[in-house]
Amino acid sequence: MNYILETLGKIGFEWHMGLFNLINFLVVFWLLKKFAFKPIMKVIDERQSKMTEGMENYEKSKTDLQMAEKKAQDIIDNAKVEANKIVENSHQQAVGAGEQMKKKAKEEIELLIAQAKKNIEIDRADMRDALRRETIELVVLAVEKIIHEKLNDKKDEKYIKDILASLK
Repeated sequence: MNYILETLGKIGFEWHMGLFNLINFLVVFWLLKKFAFKPIMKVIDERQSKMTEGMENYEKSKTDLQMAEKKAQDIIDNAKVEANKIVENSHQQAVGAGEQMKKKAKEEIELLIAQAKKNIEIDRADMRDALRRETIELVVLAVEKIIHEKLNDKKDEKYIKDILASLK
């Protein structure tokens, strides 16, 4: 051991001073451990737990955001499907309404045609009657000119009936 102390003495090491420094170091280390390391470690642990908690919250938020985006996309997709169904139903209703309007218009046109035919038949019958009357009057005038005499009402009536009977 003397050899070690002599060798250390040659390089300028004094064991008294080394022992004093070692005791001083242990006292300072104990004081730091008791009063500084615990609070510092406590602060470091708190910060580390907050960082861990923050990372967990970040991951949870990221997952929640992804789920919300997926739900939003699902809602948009469902809305598109519903909108397409509504458009298709509206189109079908419009086509049905158009067909119904065509059918109603056709029925109205047919009714108008039937009414027009009735009116034409009535007008035709009226025209026939008017033509018969005018023909009868012309015949009576021609006959009067031929026989140069005016027939009385009874003779006119009988003559008209005879002419009508012969025309039918």
